[in-house]
Amino acid sequence: MKTPRFQLTVRAVAAAAIALAGSFYAAPALAEAGGGDATPAATPAASPSATATPAIVPGVASAPSAAPSAAPSAAPAAAPGVSDAGLSEAVLRDLGMTLEEFNAAGQLAKTAADAVSSLRELPGYLGISLRDGRILVEGSGAGLQARVNELNDAGTAAVFVLAAPSAGLSAEASAEPSSAPSAAVPAAVPADVPSPAELVASSTEQLFQAYVREVGPAGLQAVAYSGGRFIIRTGGTNAAEAALPAVLDPRAAPSTADAAPGKISPADFVARYANVRLEQGSPVTTEADVFGGEGYVIDRMTICSTGFGAFSAAGLPVVLTAGHCAEDGTARVAEIEPPTSATAGDSAPLPASLAPLGTFGYSQFGGPLNSWITGTEEAPGNVGTDIAVIEALDGGLSVQAAASTWASAATPGPSAVKIIGKVAPFQGQEVCRSGRTTGWSCGQVDETGIYVVGGRTTDPADLRAFRGFLSNDIQSSGGDSGGPWISGNFAVGTHSAGETSGDNYAIATTLEDALTKFPSAVELQLFLNKPELVAPENLTFTAGQPITGRVPAAPASAVAANSKVRITVGNQTPVDVPVDPAGTWTYPAPEATGPLTLTAETVNGFSRSGPASLAFTVSELAAPVITNPADGEALKEITGIDGTGTPGLTVRLTGDVSGTGDVGPDGHWSIPAEGTAPGRLSVRAVQTMPGAADSPSATANFTLAPGAPAVESITDGAHFSQDTLPGTISGTGVDGADVAVLIDGVSVGATQAGTGSAAAGRWSVPFPEGLTPGAHTLSVTQSVDGVTSDPRRVAFTIDAPVSVPAEPSVPAQPGVPAEPGVPAEPNLPAGPGAPAAAGVSDVPPASAEPGVPAAGSAVIPAGSGQLPNTGAGSLLPLAGLAGGAVLLGVVLLGGTKLAASRRRAAG
Repeated sequence: MKTPRFQLTVRAVAAAAIALAGSFYAAPALAEAGGGDATPAATPAASPSATATPAIVPGVASAPSAAPSAAPSAAPAAAPGVSDAGLSEAVLRDLGMTLEEFNAAGQLAKTAADAVSSLRELPGYLGISLRDGRILVEGSGAGLQARVNELNDAGTAAVFVLAAPSAGLSAEASAEPSSAPSAAVPAAVPADVPSPAELVASSTEQLFQAYVREVGPAGLQAVAYSGGRFIIRTGGTNAAEAALPAVLDPRAAPSTADAAPGKISPADFVARYANVRLEQGSPVTTEADVFGGEGYVIDRMTICSTGFGAFSAAGLPVVLTAGHCAEDGTARVAEIEPPTSATAGDSAPLPASLAPLGTFGYSQFGGPLNSWITGTEEAPGNVGTDIAVIEALDGGLSVQAAASTWASAATPGPSAVKIIGKVAPFQGQEVCRSGRTTGWSCGQVDETGIYVVGGRTTDPADLRAFRGFLSNDIQSSGGDSGGPWISGNFAVGTHSAGETSGDNYAIATTLEDALTKFPSAVELQLFLNKPELVAPENLTFTAGQPITGRVPAAPASAVAANSKVRITVGNQTPVDVPVDPAGTWTYPAPEATGPLTLTAETVNGFSRSGPASLAFTVSELAAPVITNPADGEALKEITGIDGTGTPGLTVRLTGDVSGTGDVGPDGHWSIPAEGTAPGRLSVRAVQTMPGAADSPSATANFTLAPGAPAVESITDGAHFSQDTLPGTISGTGVDGADVAVLIDGVSVGATQAGTGSAAAGRWSVPFPEGLTPGAHTLSVTQSVDGVTSDPRRVAFTIDAPVSVPAEPSVPAQPGVPAEPGVPAEPNLPAGPGAPAAAGVSDVPPASAEPGVPAAGSAVIPAGSGQLPNTGAGSLLPLAGLAGGAVLLGVVLLGGTKLAASRRRAAG
């Protein structure tokens, strides 16, 4: 084992993680010397958003100063260790300000905040705001003016300015406003209510209390102050999202005109104030989803990663993480690290204010009560676990049954891996880990066993043991502790430690074992989709007929085992129906007829999908039966759709064939279907009757094959010379059909009818090269929606080219020397009246085809006036041969070349 080195490594990594996390909070900006003011001081370390737009809200006071006239404190020095260069760039980019202007704005806000407590109790005070380097005190009255003068005399460079009230607010109305809550109108509206616009709101607190007392809290979103007026904003009520499931309260905002019993309406309330405006706001919902592997900050000191969502024994949501992150039970508060601030995200600066996650509950690192091992490191006793829960989660959070893959830190949801159960680790298992430092890393489990790590103290004997597993492939680093290890859609463990400086490995705690260590049961949160209806297609049923639905698995690989669908109809007691491994569920239709709605929710222990509202209809009419075609039948032709039903009713057919038909006395019906387009077809039939809901639908799915395509470029039995083959194979078919062309069973082309420049339904492929002479078979099919026609077969033959016959040799003439390799020609007989040349013999006549004179009869006598005896007489018998060769077609060219050769030889 590598335990001794591992122990030291873990301690070193833990120390580094603490140092890293501590650096985020080395310069807190919340403390103010000499007072308890909660307003952050303006320092370069402060978040730009926290200081550039200071929240100076009337009625929310800072701690009072020791003396109202005391001069505001000087701007504190910049926190050490923070780069002014980085802050200067940020405020210039985001706010268009220099660092000096930014610091001055922060100090101006601090000065205004210090003055609020001495201003709010004065008659005529409305609010305070910052503008153009000045502090505007809104209101009127001699007392208010005197206090503004005192503030300017106190060394504030006369930054305070008394601004007149907003238009419509008279000096008389604002001179003596009621600032105490008791001065407001009581809940029961009295007869002597002040006339409209006689009241002036002096603070958000006073206005809020009066509104809740006189109108009520329902629908109230905000009581705010802006632009010299107070605003009351109403809208939907925001419900805490920690419940299961977390949803926005669906109640509509109360009408501005209607009032609850004993109350007044929001409009009437606002009408009584000269400086209050009523706004209708949209319902606001928190959208803080928490995924496994995201970071959280512990007591503003260290950072770990969230593991899995879970539920306590009471069904309350909790987050599982590593036990050692709880610091042996001393850790208290966990706050959410924005994913974009994580190392695995965009490494954006950590904001000064973090959203709360929750508080630490039960934790165990090592044996019970975080106890050390007994025995030795090589043979430890007191084997425990490394697990903790974060409970009392903030109400605005929605923990997701999913692990972040860090594909997008800003929007982790779409790529997050859903969790549908847990599984034990085993060697060779493919696993992945998520954490806020190194993000997403995958590999194989190389071993499982008991692992010993160094404890929280520095005592060498402080060793903790837990059951877990190790991977040499997976990367990890400080801050990844507590993050989820998964295999597919199943939880396997939570990250405990790792080594990266030497031989890389990462170690996780086995989740199945860890869950057994809690003193009360903790249940893993599971991903569940909402249920939906799937059959029949028109969602109409008869009483008692099974309503069929399903729970989709995607994007997970399956539906969580042992899931159920909880059905609620009206005020009836909910009923749970099982979900099979394929996600299918059924529920008998109620007896009542007509349109109905039920509520269905997928449940698995404390895990919930959220409710789905499913609408359907219960009919008194039975569904018809489709007998022809049969469901799934493959047809080559169709003339009609036939079936059975209730005599006297009408069947309506929809889908790829439509029409209506009456059910005859024998219970049969038929609807014509000529001209139906080929492909994969579906028809739905219902029975109808006036005054009644349509029956459930009957469905038949079948295929109709297209006819065989036509071949136009090659006729059956055609012959082609190998030298004169066609360029294409072409024809017609169903427009848009996929055409496949084969010759002798081998594909030679494929195309789509009517594509490109071709006319509708036409198709063409090139004629293949390399076909040998002989008989061949062309086969062409067309497919529509994957339904293939019968083949169109065409037989054709390719003929070999005709060979040129060899010309017989001619003896050479005596006395005429022949060229090498060319026989000499004999002397020809003289024409009439001319002596024959010595040694001349008759030339044998050349053979000729029937009807063609022999070559010898074409000899013209010398002196005939047709051809002088110029020594070219040897051409004459060949001319006759050429004349006979005209009928040989392709042989002609060869004969001509041969004659030319002879002529050159004779010359």
